[in-house]
Amino acid sequence: MRSSQHVASPIEPRAQTELGGRDARILRLKQVKTIVGLGRSSIYRRVQEGTFPSPIKLGSTRASGWISTEVFEWIDDQVRRCRQV
Repeated sequence: MRSSQHVASPIEPRAQTELGGRDARILRLKQVKTIVGLGRSSIYRRVQEGTFPSPIKLGSTRASGWISTEVFEWIDDQVRRCRQV
């Protein structure tokens, strides 16, 4: 690899679209699990309960992903709720 080449990390911004002050991008399940610290079953259970952002379809019937800004907003909300006294 040349020194001028850059390898993208799994959560590096892919699109430079501004939403809510953050760069929006699509996160796959593996990335969401890493970011929020929950497993697959916990994530999908919370989606069913309406307490976690829903994934969006990515063209095919099988591929889906989460909008990064929604995931980060969910994290911010968890921190706010935890810190309320």
